[in-house]
Amino acid sequence: MKRLRTLVTLLLLAAVAASADPHPMNQLPMYGGRAKTEEMKNADADFIASIEKQGLSRAEGAKQMLKQGWAAWGKRDMATAMARFNQAWLLDPENGNVYHGFALVLALRDDPSSDVEGMFRLATSKPTVDAGVFVDYGHFLMTHKRLDASQVQLKKALQISPAARNASSNMAFTYYLKNDFANACAWARKAESNRDRLEPGFLEEMCTRASKPEKGKPASGSRPPA
Repeated sequence: MKRLRTLVTLLLLAAVAASADPHPMNQLPMYGGRAKTEEMKNADADFIASIEKQGLSRAEGAKQMLKQGWAAWGKRDMATAMARFNQAWLLDPENGNVYHGFALVLALRDDPSSDVEGMFRLATSKPTVDAGVFVDYGHFLMTHKRLDASQVQLKKALQISPAARNASSNMAFTYYLKNDFANACAWARKAESNRDRLEPGFLEEMCTRASKPEKGKPASGSRPPA
């Protein structure tokens, strides 16, 4: 009877672990921080050696893996994207763009928002990071109604690159959500000039509302830039 209870307990623990973490190791950011087998460690060493044999530094190899990861992400092949981002992390964990990739895969998989934000925070803490990381982090915060925090990140993107794509359009939408149509109009104009993604008619609506403040609350049909 005691052995049966022990077996049932082990099965329950295994079921809980599987339900809590349904993804294999290479589908978790930084391989989930799990201990690797000797076979896995040898595979990692072989992979790094293959990069170096091409005459590439680890940082250069990481950029190649990131490029492949983003190509897979664009095709919505999240399994390949996460695998490539993990390989990039293995090569250069100080490249913040790696954690950007992790964040967007987790977001698309509907992982907990706290996990997504954790990856964005890691990304923005690294010395090597593109402006797009701050744009996407700002967009993420905006979708969670954290508008002031969103604007902080979007302004950082614009400090890195005044032409950062969709930074201005996201700024415009944060002001729209704040009922500040004058600033929404101004930022939408900048977005249009930068060829950011804007919902058709958004610029005109914001500028019309800015000139007629008595119009009141934002229209419910407007959507943020993707």
